[in-house]
Amino acid sequence: KLKLIKELENHPDGTQYRYNDYLYLWGMQIKKLPNNLHVSGFLDLSYSNIPKLPDKLYVRGYFNLDGCKQITDLPNNLYVGGDLVLHGTNITELPNNLYVGIDLYIGNTPLADKYTDEEIIKIVESTRGQIEGQIYRE
Repeated sequence: KLKLIKELENHPDGTQYRYNDYLYLWGMQIKKLPNNLHVSGFLDLSYSNIPKLPDKLYVRGYFNLDGCKQITDLPNNLYVGGDLVLHGTNITELPNNLYVGIDLYIGNTPLADKYTDEEIIKIVESTRGQIEGQIYRE
């Protein structure tokens, strides 16, 4: 895993990085992910110390940020084909053009305290985004 983390952290931002499998970085010490990251499986960053997410992030499966307390915002144009799990993050706003293919989990986040489910849906739709499934607060 350490070799993969170094490769991710050192990838030049001007070119797309494709990872054609599940990318499990649960609890890992990682400083950054490359911009224009395309993950064909799941992306699990639970309890990692990553401070910021890259621009142009595409995740075909689910995207798990559970317990990533340093994360305060999501990148614009974020595509998640499965569930998006934000439990335990410090996210207060949703990005422009967010697409979530299944469900959005916002329990224990400032976002959950700030907005109702209906307000979240309106915000997402007003920025050309979409949440296909439900919003869960637990």
